[in-house]
Amino acid sequence: MTIHTIEITADNQPTVLERLLQVTRYRGFVVTNFTVLTAAEDNLLDIKLTVNDPQGLASTPESGIQRLYNQLNKLFDIKQVNLLESKSVQCQA
Repeated sequence: MTIHTIEITADNQPTVLERLLQVTRYRGFVVTNFTVLTAAEDNLLDIKLTVNDPQGLASTPESGIQRLYNQLNKLFDIKQVNLLESKSVQCQA
């Protein structure tokens, strides 16, 4: 399992958070932490999103977190996306 942290700057619109979470879910990620603050400019949101990639799809360049990153960048109200960190977590049963 891999944990990723993403910072996003987006327009302060009613549907932004819904679309952001929908794209994340469709790509197979599980949201583990989600913080939203109004940016210095009232018309923008600062969003910090932490997600798990339970399927470990990061083995190829166009899968996993890179695919999610590219899809988030395509959303209309998203101004900037930064991938901050990725951590691999080994699970044992």
